[in-house]
Amino acid sequence: MKKFFYIFFIFFIPITNIYSQKVFASQNASASAILVIPLSIISTQGELDFGEVFISDTPITQRLAPQNGKLFIVSGTPNRSVTFTFNSVNMSNVAWVPSAAASIDELEFVPDIELEDGAKIKNGDSHSLPFVKGIGQLDVWVGGAIKISATQKNGNYTGQFTLNVSY
Repeated sequence: MKKFFYIFFIFFIPITNIYSQKVFASQNASASAILVIPLSIISTQGELDFGEVFISDTPITQRLAPQNGKLFIVSGTPNRSVTFTFNSVNMSNVAWVPSAAASIDELEFVPDIELEDGAKIKNGDSHSLPFVKGIGQLDVWVGGAIKISATQKNGNYTGQFTLNVSY
């Protein structure tokens, strides 16, 4: 019986050693996040209103300086660049025509956009949002021009201008 016990003990010890050893490995990885202030644009003061323009027999261009137009405030993450996109807009007198029994016509509004410091913005330009009171902020003024032909139909012309910004 002693022999059996020793044989069992000799075989059992190495087996239990193999099964009782722990297998463990580890690896570290970095975790990171960039917290971004949401980008926003709000329209505040001013209007894109050219007022009353007299039609003549010669073409004219009526201008509205950006500082006399509409102010948009762009805010977001400080020092991050934003890209501006916009298009010219066709203004129409179609809403006015039915009540006046006049002819439908269009004219083009070509935007003129600049920053508070007078720097011009072209479609597709990028500008950094300077740090202002805890956020990044740019004041953007929009004016523009309308070209009135010698044969332009009278009426109240309206159109929808959109200024887009993106990170």
